[in-house]
Amino acid sequence: MWESVKSLLVTAAPMIGTVLGGPAGGAVGAMVASTLGVENTPEAIEQELRNNPDALLKLKQLETDERIKLQELALNHSKIESEERKLAITTQAATQQAELASNDAYVRRWRPTFGYAMCLAWLLLFFGLAFSLVFHPQQAADIVNSIVALSPLFSVALAVLGISIHKRSQDKQVVQGIKPTGLLGSLKQAISKEV
Repeated sequence: MWESVKSLLVTAAPMIGTVLGGPAGGAVGAMVASTLGVENTPEAIEQELRNNPDALLKLKQLETDERIKLQELALNHSKIESEERKLAITTQAATQQAELASNDAYVRRWRPTFGYAMCLAWLLLFFGLAFSLVFHPQQAADIVNSIVALSPLFSVALAVLGISIHKRSQDKQVVQGIKPTGLLGSLKQAISKEV
């Protein structure tokens, strides 16, 4: 609701636009509505901004007059967003740690399951292709084009499988007490062994 009002304020009163609609948005919305002499709703404010060219000048003046208060609100808004991001990252990390520590068989076997599913999909695709080419050769061009259209899907799935295999190898190294080396570390080790 406030997004369209914020987009109108981007150039004329960016600080008001930043805090409008956030945690302090109610207070800022009331200030804006009072300055414009309209009802404190996003619709009324937006209508006034679109219909009255002087409205943006009034808000620019409001931003100048209330700069310190708006800066404090913007700072508080940023702190709240930062805390929300920290909480989301902490929750995600805790979930990942719980998955790693899980003794559930499926959690441990999801990577192999995905690999077998990819293998089965490839087998079905190519057996289906061979069957279609032998028994329905008149449809060969359409079938091949359909398979080509699936290439991005298989590319993404194979990339996920490759990353999963690599991460599983790193997990095994960590369990054995070996610090996993990245690509550059592996190259460095290979070069130092040859020299």
